[in-house]
Amino acid sequence: MQVRDNILPHLRRVKAELEKLNGMKIKIGIQGGGTNIKKQRVTADADLLTIARVHEYGATITASGKNLCIPIHKDSYDKSPRDFQDLFFIRSEEGYLYGVVAKKGRRDKDNPNNLKFLFLLLPSVTIPERSFIRAGFDHNKNKLAEIVQKEVALIWQGQQTAEGAAEWIGGQAVGLIYEFMTNASNFKPKGKIQRERYPSYADSPLAVTERLRNSITWEVEE
Repeated sequence: MQVRDNILPHLRRVKAELEKLNGMKIKIGIQGGGTNIKKQRVTADADLLTIARVHEYGATITASGKNLCIPIHKDSYDKSPRDFQDLFFIRSEEGYLYGVVAKKGRRDKDNPNNLKFLFLLLPSVTIPERSFIRAGFDHNKNKLAEIVQKEVALIWQGQQTAEGAAEWIGGQAVGLIYEFMTNASNFKPKGKIQRERYPSYADSPLAVTERLRNSITWEVEE
């Protein structure tokens, strides 16, 4: 009776696939190129990389001139002081500088009820950290561990390859971070101005548009 050794070839194949998987890197984030949750190839431009970095780590923005002009009224959103011919500046008792216009009649700095406050002028603004990649990974690390374990089990069963496992793990990781960004409870609510501008996304700071979320990608490197 001839006996065939089916175990040793299987072990060699599994070992080769696991060694290949161990030598791979799965990069997740806003990066130069990669595949997003919609299976699209995406390349993030410099502006989007800057926006992502500011959200992830926070930043202090300093005026190139004397002050930053921050819109604080619906009439001044997406505009600059140059767009208002009758704009003038007043300083509050607390020391804050505002760009205002008179609602009617002449300029009356002593009658705040007749003033429309359009801009707040500040030398710098600090944007708080609103991590979504690192925080999304930390929030889902147990789920990611389970995904990796299942893929390794499929390799052992002969139903998966190292390349297929890496692609699946990357796609699942991007999906988990996407879900983390979508869940408003993971972030601090927006301020009054942001709520007025985007009421439907009042508590989801990273979900006003799909641009940032759809730019999260995975890339497998050997």
